[in-house]
Amino acid sequence: MTHYAWTIEASGSNRIQKVTTLPELYDILQMLKLPGIAPPTWLTIDPWREAPPGDGHYIYDEGGSNEWSIVWTKVNYGPGDVN
Repeated sequence: MTHYAWTIEASGSNRIQKVTTLPELYDILQMLKLPGIAPPTWLTIDPWREAPPGDGHYIYDEGGSNEWSIVWTKVNYGPGDVN
């Protein structure tokens, strides 16, 4: 299973850094209730495809009062790993 190292930063909150699968990341985003996450259909859009394979970033409300961001990178385990 593919894992991603990611960091979420939001104004007024502590930085969150973890390594999880995408479904686990989606669950965390839902729990944080950041603006722009709801409605849940946002989670069906695959922002990961618009970035180079495995790496990318997303910024919500850039420069605004509700700004938050996420940066991610695919974690490579080695040649024996099957993803």
